[in-house]
Amino acid sequence: MRRTVLLASFLAPLVAAAADEVALDPATGMKMAPDWEIVRNHCVICHSPQTFLQQRGTESTWTDVVAWMQRHGGLWKLDPAVEKTIIGYLAANYGPGDHFRRAPIPPSLMPPNPYATEARLEAEAKQREGKIPAAPPAPGK
Repeated sequence: MRRTVLLASFLAPLVAAAADEVALDPATGMKMAPDWEIVRNHCVICHSPQTFLQQRGTESTWTDVVAWMQRHGGLWKLDPAVEKTIIGYLAANYGPGDHFRRAPIPPSLMPPNPYATEARLEAEAKQREGKIPAAPPAPGK
C-alpha cells in the first residue's frame, strides 16, 4: 500500500505535465494550440517556422517583431483581429521561459532588409492579379 501511494505521488506530476503538452504539427513543428493554423498561414508564407519557433517573447516583444517586419521586412498590414490572434498565439506558446535565448535586438540595431522592396512589390502584384485576397473572407463564407 505504501509503495502504491509513493508511486502515485511520484507519477502525478509527470501525468499532469503530459496532459499540459500540446501536440506538434509534423510538417512545421508548431504547437497545435488554438489559432496555430492562422499563424502558420501568415508566417510560413515568407520564412521557415524555425525562424520564430526558436524565439521567445512576451506579447510586447512579438508586437514589436510584427511591427518591425511590417516596416522593414515586407510584411503587409494585417487585419487588427488577425494580428492580435497571431501575437496572442506566439506569446502564449513561445513566451519567455526558463531558458530565454537572449534579449531581443532593438529595432534600431536591426540591419536593413535588402529584399523588402521586392517582396512588397511582388505581394502587391499578386494581390492585383487576385492571387492574394485584398481582404480576409467574411466570417461564415
